Amino acid sequence: MAVLSLVLTALSVLTFWLVVPLFVLPPLAFFLGYKAYKARRAKLVPAGRFGQLLSVLPMALAVAAFCLELYVMNVGYRA
Repeated sequence: MAVLSLVLTALSVLTFWLVVPLFVLPPLAFFLGYKAYKARRAKLVPAGRFGQLLSVLPMALAVAAFCLELYVMNVGYRA
């Protein structure tokens, strides 16, 4: 049992990086999308509904990717 415990610990350390992108990349993508949205709004360029929707699209995709990745992680790691 002790050897199995050490093997499982080693496997968890080796595969820990698989979870890191889930909690780093989508929030970073949302932040960068927000910064781009604020920069566009600061220029005071008139934009129609389509232009506003296009400005919000990176943030929406980041949120959707984060939710999808959480779902895949939760479903994939069930015991």
